[in-house]
Amino acid sequence: MSGASQHGMSSSVRAGVEHLDAAECWSMLQSTELGRLALVREDGAPDIFPVNYVAHEGSLYVRTARDSKLLHIAHHPVAAFEIDGETAEARWSVVVRGPAARVTSDAEIRASGVQRLSSWSPTKKHFVIRVTAHAVTGRRFARSPGRSEPLRPFAADASAPPTDGGDHRSRATRPEPIPHQSPSPRSPAGRAPD
Repeated sequence: MSGASQHGMSSSVRAGVEHLDAAECWSMLQSTELGRLALVREDGAPDIFPVNYVAHEGSLYVRTARDSKLLHIAHHPVAAFEIDGETAEARWSVVVRGPAARVTSDAEIRASGVQRLSSWSPTKKHFVIRVTAHAVTGRRFARSPGRSEPLRPFAADASAPPTDGGDHRSRATRPEPIPHQSPSPRSPAGRAPD
């Protein structure tokens, strides 16, 4: 990693958030081996897995058992992958997005180095999944010692006090009854008295 990207000169900074360039994102991806793999289930709902991984030539490789991850990518071959961390000066996050596929080539498995990856899970991992990076983004947030701003409610929050002086009762509040008069007595002929 060059000194320029190490100090964020080649990254863009806006409102305290530094957007990392691709080279720095890949450097971070290669410096750790634990991340979160997000997949789409057969029913369309998201699922997320903490996994050990290796980065190799623009892809991430994960060892897995014959489990739901293989089923998910068979139905929806897309993935997102996230790592994060912190230093004394900042917190950071890197996200990779792209297609996911089971790797069946022994040559690719050997070249990736995924066989040397030790898993934290005791389950035997006989299969390999590759996430090919189509997009890689990263952000760094500088720590501000002693500065912490409290969260404020959104304007649309029902618990926030009204600012326009209007009546903002909760929908759970029972409304006041509408005033009404008793019906006027009718004569035996069905006519109202004059």
